[in-house]
Amino acid sequence: MSNPAFESFVAPARNKSELWRTALGLLVGLVLYAVGAWAVIVGGGLILADVLSPNDIARGATPLGVFLLLFHFIAMAAAVALITRVIHKRPVKTLFGDMSRLMPDFLSMAGLCLAIAVLASVIIVIFVDVDWKISLSTWLLFLPLALPLILLQTGAEEMVFRGYLQQQLGARFGTGAYAAWMIVPAVLFALGHSDPTSQGANVWAVLAITFLFSLITADITARSGSLGAAWGLHFVNNLQALLLFSLMGPLNGLSLGSIGISPSSPSALPLFAGDALALCLIYLLWRRRHG
Repeated sequence: MSNPAFESFVAPARNKSELWRTALGLLVGLVLYAVGAWAVIVGGGLILADVLSPNDIARGATPLGVFLLLFHFIAMAAAVALITRVIHKRPVKTLFGDMSRLMPDFLSMAGLCLAIAVLASVIIVIFVDVDWKISLSTWLLFLPLALPLILLQTGAEEMVFRGYLQQQLGARFGTGAYAAWMIVPAVLFALGHSDPTSQGANVWAVLAITFLFSLITADITARSGSLGAAWGLHFVNNLQALLLFSLMGPLNGLSLGSIGISPSSPSALPLFAGDALALCLIYLLWRRRHG
């Protein structure tokens, strides 16, 4: 069945949708991102050397370390914007789809996700042993900088996976070719979020949940014709993981509370399953509201 919203979403990519062009865009974008990320992290590390160790940066073990790791995603956003404009000859704003729906969809989905996040947080506080890492006043002090940086990080990833890749593959193979524009970006997204060093034997669970996350956000994007809803879901998901309750390991320097479980521990599997159930609930509620 034809989906006018998705047809409109991929339309700007149709004139320059050759596979060689998309592959070139990915290669150039990856190089630009790698160079830009290196410059941001190394430059920031040098500037902040007196208060930030290399380990703090690598693991995101302190607020400043997390801030720097989040800020490096400006290189990803710049890279995908550049290849869209130069290699595909189209405006960067086309990556976001219907601009009139971007903000309303973002706010609508973010509100839904926040409601689920509050419920999940209550369950965590009641049933899980939480180590309150930093005072509420200190955490609130970090919040005005943390929120826009998480917005940047999630927006950059959405521009790449649900914007650039989903549009280019949808335009090349047709909006009915789900395996192309939905599965391929989901595999790449999942692989990009796997880390066997910290996740150990649970890497398969992380791959599965990030794959599910990408499938859901891809479908939401296709149905809405805008990145807004997917971005709102991604934003609140990462807000909860980075700012509220984190597992032991990387990127826990900003979290209000720490759950004393390693991502590689079998004890983390029920938490991953809970995340998957929350994602499915959000998706079902969104579909009930929006069709």
